[in-house]
Amino acid sequence: MIAAPVLVLLAVAGAVLLWPEEPRTAPVAERTIAAADPTPAPPLAWEPPPPKPKQKPKKPKPKPKPVERKPTKVRIDKRAARPVAVSVPSAGISAPTIALGLKPNGKIEVPQDFSEAGWRSGGPEPGERGAAFITAHVDSRSGPGAFKRLGEVSPGDDIRVRRKDGTTVSFVAERTEQVAKNNFPTARVYGDTRLPTLRLVTCGGSFDSGSRHYRDNLIVYATRKPA
Repeated sequence: MIAAPVLVLLAVAGAVLLWPEEPRTAPVAERTIAAADPTPAPPLAWEPPPPKPKQKPKKPKPKPKPVERKPTKVRIDKRAARPVAVSVPSAGISAPTIALGLKPNGKIEVPQDFSEAGWRSGGPEPGERGAAFITAHVDSRSGPGAFKRLGEVSPGDDIRVRRKDGTTVSFVAERTEQVAKNNFPTARVYGDTRLPTLRLVTCGGSFDSGSRHYRDNLIVYATRKPA
């Protein structure tokens, strides 16, 4: 009867021996935190920025020398040959030139041939000092005259006069003027000029069917080109 309690004790002791051990935790290493230094760090010393390198003063640019312009000279012929033809290429004008005199009433003659132009023989020849005068018809009953397109001449256009000795004198148109025949600017057209000038004159404006003449005159003022 004693064997039963002994067996119970042995079973309990075996269970204790077979019970698993609790896992052991690894020891935690102690960390030492250094105490803050109560003494504040000295402030950083201020250093001025390095001086900028001195720049060499810029030399002033030399002023450009003024361009010397040679004075333009206009040639003045002392004794020019008489004109034999006149042309204005920009307006398609080209006509032979004959000498014209004055009528008994003091007015200049007009060419009988509507395809011809005439120059005032009593005045300076083209190229001489003064105002040379060349005139021609604008049209006729049979068709256009030599100066039909004179109204197309613009300032700056070239006007050429060929002379009997084979030379050609060139003029440049300056302006055009249309005036009534009863208010013809005689002084502007025939007056003396310091340089060689040229006047080309034809009829213009409206046509008077009663008198069979135009009421106005068309005038081109030109000056000889510089040499």
